[in-house]
Amino acid sequence: MKIVKSLLLVLLALSITDANAQVEQINLEQTKGAFINTSLSLVAGQYQFNIVNNDVDHEVGFVLVPKGKYDASDHIKEAYVDAPVAKGSHSLTKVVNLEPGVYEYFCPLNPTPKYTLNVSENVEKIRLGQVEGQFTIQALSIAQGAYQFEISNNGIDREVGFVLVPKGQYDAKYHIKAAYVKEPVANGERSLTSVVDLKPGEYEYFCPLNPTPKYTLTVIR
Repeated sequence: MKIVKSLLLVLLALSITDANAQVEQINLEQTKGAFINTSLSLVAGQYQFNIVNNDVDHEVGFVLVPKGKYDASDHIKEAYVDAPVAKGSHSLTKVVNLEPGVYEYFCPLNPTPKYTLNVSENVEKIRLGQVEGQFTIQALSIAQGAYQFEISNNGIDREVGFVLVPKGQYDAKYHIKAAYVKEPVANGERSLTSVVDLKPGEYEYFCPLNPTPKYTLTVIR
């Protein structure tokens, strides 16, 4: 009986761990009167939002609603933070199940503008492999829309990454943060970026850790 109970506990723990592994955490940082992330694109699924108070000298919060619906009755209650967020601290929301559609997020306590959150049914994945000193795909032309980049390390004996910028703008402040891989990519491994909402224009991608040349990504209507 003890063995059976122990086995059940182990299976329950594994089940909880597996469920938690499906929930992605999204960090959203607030400064005075604004969120640093002024828009988001996600694929449908389960998320928690980690709300960070960066130097706002009073408590802040987080409200998520279907686009254009601002009454308290329309607030997605699971997206409330567990506790008001004091200066220099952070707080998580509960798990929010996001279905495809357009949402808005804001903080009435800061207060901030209302920002758009697009949730897609599915997102096209672009696979980009790296070998020593270069990407195997050295130019891209794609239609505007939401994408995830899957970066693979093919034989490089150190970790690699991925940087995407508007063409010619290489300073860190111009990096498209959603295009960072979720973790550095070791030899033989791969890692996804977050969802990147690409509008028409010229971009460049490269890896400063490999390092590689800068390659052109053209986004057309």
